[in-house]
Amino acid sequence: MKISDWLEAQEISDSDLAERIGVSRQALYRYKAGHRTPRPSIIHRIREATNGAVTADDFLPDPKGEVA
Repeated sequence: MKISDWLEAQEISDSDLAERIGVSRQALYRYKAGHRTPRPSIIHRIREATNGAVTADDFLPDPKGEVA
């Protein structure tokens, strides 16, 4: 699941998730937009914060060439 889809489904703000995973809101935006790939330690925190709904695979480009 894309992180933006998870945020919307859970009705959680970018700021709230950014605080939970220990990054800035701007960094989270970059992850959502595909401008930056989170480091493994941050991916681990994202997976924990989303109860496994968002994983490392969700940050890979999709087969159509679009990013998460």
